Amino acid sequence: MFYLSCLVSAPFVMLAAVFYRLWSKIFIKEVTIVPSLEVKKWVAGRSASKPKSADHYRQLFYKLQNLEDHADLLESARDELLAMFSSAVNISLKKSNKGILAVDRYSAESVERFMDGEQDRAMAEWNLYLQRRKQGQGPELFSSTEEAKQWVLKQAPVKYVDGAWLAHVHKITTPFALRTVTKNAWQVLSEELGDGDISKHHVHLYRELLKECGFELPEGYSKDYIDPKYWNGHENSEKWEAAVAQLLISLFPDEFLPEILGFNMHYELITEDTLLANHELKEMGVNPYYFLIHIVIDNADSGHTAMAAHTLTNYLDMIRATQGEAACQQAWKRAQVGYALSATAGGLSKDDGVQEQSQAQGMSLDRLSSRILEIFSAKASVSHQLHCQSRARIGGKTLAEWLSPEMWSVSRSEEQVQLLTALSQAKPWICPGASNKSLLMRELAWKGKMFGAFTQDETAALGAWIDALGPNGQSLRYWNYTGRDPLASKEAVGRLQDPVQHHPVIAPHDLREPGAAYSTSSTTSTNTKTLPVLTKSHLADVTALWFAHIGLLENTINTPARTADPIYANIIRVLRAQAGFEMEMPIVAGMDELRRLTCPSLVELGRELICNAGWGTDASVGSLQDVLDTAAAHGQSEESRRLAKDMLYWATRPSANLGFLVGLSSAFLDLKEAVARAPELLSHQSRIVLEAIVARERQGMEECMREIRQTNNEVHCEGISRGVRLGMSELRKICK
Repeated sequence: MFYLSCLVSAPFVMLAAVFYRLWSKIFIKEVTIVPSLEVKKWVAGRSASKPKSADHYRQLFYKLQNLEDHADLLESARDELLAMFSSAVNISLKKSNKGILAVDRYSAESVERFMDGEQDRAMAEWNLYLQRRKQGQGPELFSSTEEAKQWVLKQAPVKYVDGAWLAHVHKITTPFALRTVTKNAWQVLSEELGDGDISKHHVHLYRELLKECGFELPEGYSKDYIDPKYWNGHENSEKWEAAVAQLLISLFPDEFLPEILGFNMHYELITEDTLLANHELKEMGVNPYYFLIHIVIDNADSGHTAMAAHTLTNYLDMIRATQGEAACQQAWKRAQVGYALSATAGGLSKDDGVQEQSQAQGMSLDRLSSRILEIFSAKASVSHQLHCQSRARIGGKTLAEWLSPEMWSVSRSEEQVQLLTALSQAKPWICPGASNKSLLMRELAWKGKMFGAFTQDETAALGAWIDALGPNGQSLRYWNYTGRDPLASKEAVGRLQDPVQHHPVIAPHDLREPGAAYSTSSTTSTNTKTLPVLTKSHLADVTALWFAHIGLLENTINTPARTADPIYANIIRVLRAQAGFEMEMPIVAGMDELRRLTCPSLVELGRELICNAGWGTDASVGSLQDVLDTAAAHGQSEESRRLAKDMLYWATRPSANLGFLVGLSSAFLDLKEAVARAPELLSHQSRIVLEAIVARERQGMEECMREIRQTNNEVHCEGISRGVRLGMSELRKICK
């Protein structure tokens, strides 16, 4: 029994040894760290940081639009987003009315009342402005035409990412149950991008406005765009920060969908600034049309304001129906954070993280710090006697005193917090804001002296706590407000390395040109239907490729500034056809698209293929991963498994692989036509729908390839041919 107890206690012996080294290094020379934070300051004040520079945000602006070349940015991008969320909550709580955070509980009626109130407030401010003008007061936004033009220039960083916050929603990796929600959000993005009509594209419109004002800026996604020489001395930190917020929140829709929908609901509101700009630009002789369309298209009846509110309430009602009331209310908290971020973006870096006295006094310790104290308490209860001989002193107490059972009673909570304060200053064991550089975390990992003393979840919590201590670690307010269990960015991003799961970008698994490992003939015909009549015997291969190919072009439109181009305009129309949207019309669809009966998309038709084969139901096949697992379980060939996975990888580099992806997508039109000809795979009505989708796709694809060839870009032109050949060659082999 004694031997067994020794084995059980072994991890804690190692824990004692390392903690002894840690604390003796700090305190053995009679150095004592006196806690400098009370509980309320620990909760409310430790996230303070210096405002970040305009250059910091400019660099992020560029890298986030070129993630293919900056894949290592994802962890720090998530940290930055969490810090922005927390600052947005801080700023909102400081306001007398707390904004949307004042709506304690979700209901569709409470959201409607709040949005009506925001609309009424904006209109009241606008009417007061008009009264002042009628009384003879002059313009309030600009004093001259030149000042108006300079103001237009200063807004450009934000306007060049218009719609970016929705750029990663509604992908093939979106859980199928959420696709009705994400499709509605994507409709807003599509309209921001002109529904495939360059003349209506919002970035194009702003680019034209800048030209009218005498400013020729480089492409919005280029390195030159962030060069200060183009900005007439405008530091513009707030605008770069606001633009970065839009780019950041888009990146992780699988984790932050409620926040994205909340951000969308605020951003699509008609604001006083937009009304004022439209009015006074016209007075100054500057074309106000960009701002006018945002007043009109964002209307609360049939426009983006209505669409955004409908989408969020639809999502929250779905969560309530499927996960219960508690999950619904937590999702509402998260949507509030997203809304608050949109409302405060541009002033986030000025937040000092300190709450008003009355707020701080009534707050409990944040969830993450509470979790760390729980861990320490559990360790203390079984190992406190192992530290009796330690001379280390922390905050005036020996290590044995800190770990005594009495110390961890409820009445000693303030002293427990003091331990966290001292630990947070214990370099190099704990490097605030950098768990990856903290010696304590290395000792907890494999081959470290404390490996096994903490569980995986305990280690992850400790890492998240350390990350939250630094100047960029301002995320604790977010976790505390939303009630989510904290998750370190390294772990969150690490879970998404498989392209079957959503990820904004992945470092290429094969550094060779896409398709280089495949053998194709340069004489492959592209003008004849080469696939045989398909039967159910082909379904295992066909379904896997069907779903995987849908993702080929989705990532090409992630950067709004890049899509203000005829090539991408055609891709947008192709994606609209694949996703089951109405044919593009001269007038935007707005709420009409959300109200009409759902038109089947390629995803719905693919799910029908699976159901007709008798392999599963909508409930059992609920994601891309489920589809691929089902295909593998029903005899999928190695060739189609390899091609499906490779297509998902190739699609994560949409700029480098543009021509190839377009060519490969074009080849898959033959597969869809073969499915439409097969009477036993889809219903008669679904085959008619599929034929209509393919016709729209083919037109958009042909125009897209023509535009690419006109650029004389040899890499993309050759990529088209290679993609067509590879696709047709592989489909022949697989569907023989």
